[in-house]
Amino acid sequence: MSRTHADPGLQPERTLLSWTRTLMLMLVVGGFFIRWAPYYGAVVLGLFGAAALVAAGVWAGQRRRYALADAGIAAEQYPPAVGGALSLSLAVMGLGGVALVLVLL
Repeated sequence: MSRTHADPGLQPERTLLSWTRTLMLMLVVGGFFIRWAPYYGAVVLGLFGAAALVAAGVWAGQRRRYALADAGIAAEQYPPAVGGALSLSLAVMGLGGVALVLVLL
């Protein structure tokens, strides 16, 4: 990925690393759902699939998020990533809600 700003340690690189950690965490959460398969059956495969889809969505948006952040710093007008953060928050709350229902029932 090419940079348009002078400092290589600025926000786009740190943000990219943060989203990558989030992607890996979603795959780990999906792995924990797989461990529940003996207790809850095939339902957890759907949870794993949903977690994997969220991780794939994060991965698919990496290049675009980096380019927007890089251009924003160069132009000194950094746009917030409201859509990505909101969709990730809703996905995590949904996965957590379904997992909570499974555990309580």
